[in-house]
Amino acid sequence: MKNRYLILSVGLSGLFTCSLCAQEILPADSIGTSKLEFKRTGPEEAAILKKNRPVEAGSIPMPKFVVKTSNNKFLMTIGGMINPILGFDIGNNLYKQDDAGISFVTAAIPVPAQKGKKGDFYINPLNGAVDLQVVGLAGTPNEITGYVKIGTNGINNNIVLQRAYLSYRNFTAGMKLTLLQDDYACQPPTIDPEGPSGCVSAVAYEISYKSPSYNGFRYAVGIDMPTYYSSKGYYRGKDYPQFDGKQVADYGDAEQLVPDIPAWVEYSFSQWNRIRLSGMLRNFAYRDLLNDKTRHTTGWGLMLSGNLSPNPKWIFYYQFAYGKGIGNYLQDIAGKPLSFIPKDSEPGKMTASPMMGANVGVSFNPTSKLQFNAMFSESRIWDVRNYCNALNESQNYRYALYGAVNCFYNITPWLQWGIEYLWGHRQTWNIGGAHDSRIQTQLAFTF
Repeated sequence: MKNRYLILSVGLSGLFTCSLCAQEILPADSIGTSKLEFKRTGPEEAAILKKNRPVEAGSIPMPKFVVKTSNNKFLMTIGGMINPILGFDIGNNLYKQDDAGISFVTAAIPVPAQKGKKGDFYINPLNGAVDLQVVGLAGTPNEITGYVKIGTNGINNNIVLQRAYLSYRNFTAGMKLTLLQDDYACQPPTIDPEGPSGCVSAVAYEISYKSPSYNGFRYAVGIDMPTYYSSKGYYRGKDYPQFDGKQVADYGDAEQLVPDIPAWVEYSFSQWNRIRLSGMLRNFAYRDLLNDKTRHTTGWGLMLSGNLSPNPKWIFYYQFAYGKGIGNYLQDIAGKPLSFIPKDSEPGKMTASPMMGANVGVSFNPTSKLQFNAMFSESRIWDVRNYCNALNESQNYRYALYGAVNCFYNITPWLQWGIEYLWGHRQTWNIGGAHDSRIQTQLAFTF
């Protein structure tokens, strides 16, 4: 309970602080000579706000109203989303799993299938969020943006801090999506808050730089703290170096002095015709308890991603990632103690596990109000069979498949209806596999 109120107070304090900071950085005459206005968000204001708003699954759309000066040097918006979801699980009752809930987490599909629990009906209102964005000195080289988002986690009524960052002169610092994630290419929209199993998706404490566009070419580089949190507040932290019930290495007693380093280079013909190559370097420090030494091992990852839009009504998405020790960045494997595992041939040492995540998807927009989407995803890990034998059922993971088709209809600019079918399969190393299906619908109100 204390943690809940602490997180809520941090989020609300961030909202208040961002507003004050944005006003402090403005010269006195920026507001003094310009009248404050409260108005609907127009194209000019939307272009300014869009530059540093997050682009990701479940993000809050552009707020409908803005408080601004007449010269647009200062803007502030508050947006929100209330999105109750109603649905049926058909096959393996994934909804009742503690670490899944409203999210269709293929890694949480019970294996073997639970007898007598082949279906479930649910209504879940716990999918909402509020954000605040403040922009100071807009349109100048010193433009600065503060963004904070708080919301529910889809399982209970806890309020969690989901995003909190500042952007200034192409630098961004705070709690945000890691640079390794390609915001535009990861997936088409889903009602499911979790999304595809193989999507590269992680929220990190990060400092990053994104370059301007040089005739379509851009690049970015950052540093991440090697402890992660998902957008729903789950801990996505350290790996657990135990084998056959014995602790052979200790992460907690080793000082982690090297941050994770994500980077990418991209060429874009247009927003929806682009290709990106991303990379990640990780260092994992641990104590070898058998030899009483501090050791290090390296993880790395590569990803090819992008979009293709042959005409405005069609958008194709693709993302293919492979690496060693990048489990905390992969949607389905995040939180599982499988990125770095004991090295059987050298007791006391750890080694990075090979793993991959792949997504393909398509969106069809026949009208401005109607959208159809389809996607397929796979996440997989190798060389962990012996280690998984020592894990409990919930951590035993070999691969997972995820498929989704949906339809969204914008009733008004404020209200969107959607319907979706999901299918998922989880395979383990030694106890078989199981699948689940879900049919769900939403009525999302945004402001």
